[in-house]
Amino acid sequence: MLNTDDTLHALREQRLTTLALADQIKEDRWREPLLPGDRSLHDLLAHILGWDEWAVGVFEISRLRALPPVLIDALRDVDAYNARAMRRYANITRDDLMSALQASPDRVLASAIGPGGEHWQDRRFPELAHARTLDAQKDESVVTSRGPSVGGLLRVLLRHEMSHNQEISAAFGITPDLERFRDDDSVPAAE
Repeated sequence: MLNTDDTLHALREQRLTTLALADQIKEDRWREPLLPGDRSLHDLLAHILGWDEWAVGVFEISRLRALPPVLIDALRDVDAYNARAMRRYANITRDDLMSALQASPDRVLASAIGPGGEHWQDRRFPELAHARTLDAQKDESVVTSRGPSVGGLLRVLLRHEMSHNQEISAAFGITPDLERFRDDDSVPAAE
């Protein structure tokens, strides 16, 4: 079980890797369909941001009431949800998408923790008990009859993003240069 600091570090580190990869691709190549499924880098990053937003919605709304069908249905038809996220961000600029991705891990974790106390990551989502989300089928501990836990969903998001980073690396023939990216003044550091 990860503690809050470990979880935040893992989320930030994985996102830093994503940003370091994306930053190496010049804007004129962002829209080329070079990734699996004929997706562009822009599409893939919009897809990642869309799942971050989904997680924030699940974490925050579930504390107030039952999850709305749109959040539950996202897991029943992942491809449709991905397509909506890509359409929603189709016109966002490269810089705005990078900024949104940079801020997202802190928001996801803040939503996950909420007022949850020391056992925040154990909270479950029974409405999602059917879920085989993103790569959850690889981790049976994420999906139970009680539904996935906050910690389980965060682990899925991390693995999901890691797999997409591998796709970016392969498609563009690049590796993340985290130190250069951390020192790059053109990209503000996560706070």
